[in-house]
Amino acid sequence: MRLVAFLSLLLLCALARPAHAESLREGWQSVDGLQIFYREGGDPNDPTIVFLHGNPLSSLMYVKVMESLASGRHLHVIAMDYPSFGYSDAPDHLTYAYTFDHLAQTVDDFLKARGISRYSLYMQDYGVPVGFRLMTLHPEAIASIVVQNGVIHLDGFPSAKDPNGELRQHWDHRNPSVDNRRAAYLRSLGYPKSADWDDEDHAGPDAVMQMIAAAQRPGIIDARNDLWFNYGTNVKHYPEWQSLLHRLNVPVLILWGNKDRFFTTPGAFAYRRDAPEAEIDILESTHFATLDAPDTIVAFVGDFLARHMEALR
Repeated sequence: MRLVAFLSLLLLCALARPAHAESLREGWQSVDGLQIFYREGGDPNDPTIVFLHGNPLSSLMYVKVMESLASGRHLHVIAMDYPSFGYSDAPDHLTYAYTFDHLAQTVDDFLKARGISRYSLYMQDYGVPVGFRLMTLHPEAIASIVVQNGVIHLDGFPSAKDPNGELRQHWDHRNPSVDNRRAAYLRSLGYPKSADWDDEDHAGPDAVMQMIAAAQRPGIIDARNDLWFNYGTNVKHYPEWQSLLHRLNVPVLILWGNKDRFFTTPGAFAYRRDAPEAEIDILESTHFATLDAPDTIVAFVGDFLARHMEALR
């Protein structure tokens, strides 16, 4: 009887164990003279999901989600690190223009180099303005859209609403004091440790350490300041991108961590003005929901993609 009970316990443990997540392939792709780091999983002949990361992280923020989606779902997943982010090359800002137009062009050239011409987009934070530039360049390439905590409306961007506020004024006329303050903050960041370390966004120590190490490479603080100054161009594109989203007529899923203090939940519901059929799910999570609640993200995204699989091909 004890043997039967033991075997029954083993069986229950096996059944309770989550399905094996597929390990991602990693490497560097030569793009316009740069070595761009990427992570990839699944069969490239299956529908492709391109993950565009936010600031200040990298493709690392998508690893758990990508592994789960690539396991038994007939999906091809891929994410790259933008120049100076993660493990990609970090050219000096005097030799590589850190603008969103340039980042989008680098991503577009990366996708061409990988032979990817039709894809769905998963976009978060900085990934949204990069992704909408890709949509503008190649609207026919877009199969579906997932947005997570990233805006194309001022509704969810309270710090940018006031045209006379410091942020909008900086984007109109670059303010050295803003650059200096941001630079001092990045230089002050220390690696995760057991005491006096607050991970308010629940990104986890591995992601935070990589983010800090990447940002503190020589010359990269200047590059990040250039890119932040250029963020103002995105706000000017918002009406154009809203119109584009309305015209695309593809499946849209909006996911939003409701503990995000920078991009707030009204930004999620604003998408429905341009995509009335958009599915919107507000999560008990943070700005980095793919790190804080990856299983929740996988459940929503997996269900969404499964219901729209024909549109993805």
